[in-house]
Formats: sequence, C-alpha cells, structure tokens
Amino acid sequence: MEKLNSSVKKRFVLLQRLLTVWPHQTITSVQIEKFTGASSCVVRKDIQLLDLPKGVSNGYKTSELKSAVEKKLGLESAKKCCIVGLGKFGQTLLESNQLQSTPFTICAGFDSNVNRTEVLRSIYPLHPTTKLEQVIKAEQIDFAVLCVEPHEAQIMAKKLQDAGIKGIVNYTGIVLEQTDSCRVENISLVESLMYINY
Repeated sequence: MEKLNSSVKKRFVLLQRLLTVWPHQTITSVQIEKFTGASSCVVRKDIQLLDLPKGVSNGYKTSELKSAVEKKLGLESAKKCCIVGLGKFGQTLLESNQLQSTPFTICAGFDSNVNRTEVLRSIYPLHPTTKLEQVIKAEQIDFAVLCVEPHEAQIMAKKLQDAGIKGIVNYTGIVLEQTDSCRVENISLVESLMYINY
C-alpha cells in the first residue's frame, strides 16, 4: 500500500468520518471544505490519489468515495482492539458505541486491579494485566486504547508492544515514545484546547 504523508492521512481519516454520517448520495469538494477546513483545491488533489473516476459538477458518489478512502487507509478488513485501564474513563469507553459502524472492534479489557475485572459488568471479556500478552496473542489483537494512570503508562505501553500490539491510542496524559513496530497516537484534551486557542 502506498504510504501517505501525515497531513494527507489526517485529512483522509477526517473525510472517512464525515462520509460515514453524510446523509446524501453525493458530496462536493466545496462541501468537504466546509467540514474539514481543507480547501476544495486540496480536497480534489487528495481525491486524485484514490482510484476513482474524476468527480463531476454535482460531486462524488458518497459510497464510492468512502470505499476508496477506506481502501487507501487499509480499513477494508476488521481490526481487533482492547482497552487497557478500566478506571472511569476506560469503563466509559467500554460502554460507549463509538466504534459501531467502523472496522474496529473491542474484544477485551484489561486492568491491573484483579478485583475490578471480576466486579465490572461488560459485554467484553475482562482480564487482569498479567494475562495481557497471552490474550492479545490468542485473540490476535492489533490495537490498544491505553487509559491507565500516568505513572503506569510507559511500562504498560512497553508490555503492549512486546505482546505484538501494532498501535496504541494513548489517553494517559503522558507522551509515549514511538517505535518502528508500534505507532502511538497521543490524545490530550489540554493539547486540543491549546491548538484551538492558538
């Protein structure tokens, strides 16, 4: 699969989100500009990277564009995820349906507090972190959402990488180290507020 630079990749990810909820059969580059902030010219250049017929004056077919974007992002097949850290935030993610209608599926939760994994009710299997490597390998889980306490973050990220996790979404507030084998997306409310403030 052709590598995309990070700016194009971010725009395609945002476009995929937009197309997932877009209520119309077609969408124009001007409409995409209004929701993504990328100019219509940049949008058209991005779409030229996809294996699509050229857009017409009334726009691109939503379903075709969505499929092409997902193919370019490598999202054609299902991806297994786990949540590590089942405090209040981790529990909220377990109970939410944010991944519904996406290629990503939660299939396990982990916590260092064994009592928590036994008491919590969830539609997903919950395990102590001592079984993390065993379960990740058995279930062929590729991605982890990290919600542990900040002081545990780097240690747990290393355990996830050693278990074969390919990507971590990090909600701990600590900036985690990137490695060749595991991509990290550091998510921060403060960072987002700083960004929109600037």
